[in-house]
Amino acid sequence: MNSQAARKENLRCIIYMVIAMAGFAIEDAVIKQLSLSMPISEILVLIGSGGLFTFSLMAKIRRAPLLTPNLKKPWFVVRTLSELVAAICFVSAIVFASLSTSSAIIQATPLAVVLGGALFLKQRVSKGRWILILAGFLGVLMVIQPGLNSFDPSALLAVVAVFFLALRDTITRALSVSIPAITISFWAFFASFLAGLVTIPFFGPLQPLNFDQLVLLFGATLAGSGAYLAVVLATRAGDIAVVAPFRYSRLVFALGISVLIFNESVNTTMLLGSAMIVASGIMMLILPDRPMNLIAKNQS
Repeated sequence: MNSQAARKENLRCIIYMVIAMAGFAIEDAVIKQLSLSMPISEILVLIGSGGLFTFSLMAKIRRAPLLTPNLKKPWFVVRTLSELVAAICFVSAIVFASLSTSSAIIQATPLAVVLGGALFLKQRVSKGRWILILAGFLGVLMVIQPGLNSFDPSALLAVVAVFFLALRDTITRALSVSIPAITISFWAFFASFLAGLVTIPFFGPLQPLNFDQLVLLFGATLAGSGAYLAVVLATRAGDIAVVAPFRYSRLVFALGISVLIFNESVNTTMLLGSAMIVASGIMMLILPDRPMNLIAKNQS
């Protein structure tokens, strides 16, 4: 691919990434609003159902297979389970804690991917990368602010979500060539649907919907489905070091929504912590000696 074609491909992927991050921020805001009048389990079931309908329709139009032999592979099963646990933890975090705090913590996912590779996949990590990982997770502590009056234990659910999202993202990279984006997105929303079902005993049974809730659910489904498809497309091509930093635009959208719509307060310590997370993640991409995708290597 020549330089001009590469630039166009990177620009296309960057646009996909920014659209995806805006969509996720909107979906998160709608979920938090819906939680005021319905249980988390119902939100997960309905958003999951909306995504399943959307991507099954898209698969029919595009003639993309929803069932492939790859779905039976252990890594895809692990990916689906990771999506399920992450959905439960992150939705619970944005409902019970603040949207701004949860959104800032979730930005540490790329750092967790590298950390997991070092600890569990025996990937080589340089001293510079270890410093960035430590700085990023120090930023997480500054966002959570344990020991202070502003500390909310519910925010720790977002930390758990980071771990499972990191596992999901690593496996997604390994599956990128073999499974269509529509298929991956379909099964991701299946995980959300299943997450809603298994949490009914904890968050309460399904309730009748009113018109306002239906409108919000439609908006969340549209934003979430579009965002999920866009982020898969954004990470399948282009230069990852150029495209990936734009995933942090989600924090900009989330902070704006949190302050303007939900009247959440954002203090200086939290902003500094958020900046450390973002800066560490971007520097991780810039540093040479990027770790190999050992999952893909082990599957071949």
